[in-house]
Amino acid sequence: MADPPRKVERPDFDGLVRFWTGLLQSRGLPTTFRWVFYEDYARLKSSFAFRLRPEPEADRIARFAYRNLDPNNPAIDPRYPLAIVAYAVIDGVVITGFQQDVFTATDDIYREEWNIYFDARDHIVEDCVIAADDAAWQKILAEQPLFLSELDYCVCVEKLRTKFGYAD
Repeated sequence: MADPPRKVERPDFDGLVRFWTGLLQSRGLPTTFRWVFYEDYARLKSSFAFRLRPEPEADRIARFAYRNLDPNNPAIDPRYPLAIVAYAVIDGVVITGFQQDVFTATDDIYREEWNIYFDARDHIVEDCVIAADDAAWQKILAEQPLFLSELDYCVCVEKLRTKFGYAD
């Protein structure tokens, strides 16, 4: 008879953030970070542009994602751990996102008891920018080249809405 799935005990969201900022600091990165999601990035020729949501909104979404992308949730396949990834450092701010499903890194930290990867090194891209305003963002979106990237696996707000009932 197969063993029942192990219950994962994750820290609360604030504990997760404390661990993340400690890791950023230990890697010599700024401890100020901003959450981004699938809808918040666009490709440039050899880097990325980001549209930052207001901090309270991004924090609400991140908290919702963390709560719902829990391996103890029957809708989640625990074989695919959650990952917290640093994508860029722009003006002293680490652009950070959640990933699930596919994740590749060689110098990350895996906390088995939380079923979470933390990557504060492997996927940081140089020369990224923040879109100045909505018009600039729309232009970047319209002109972006197509290529695969790790950001394609960033947690999608629309999926949080349709699958888990997230509401702004």
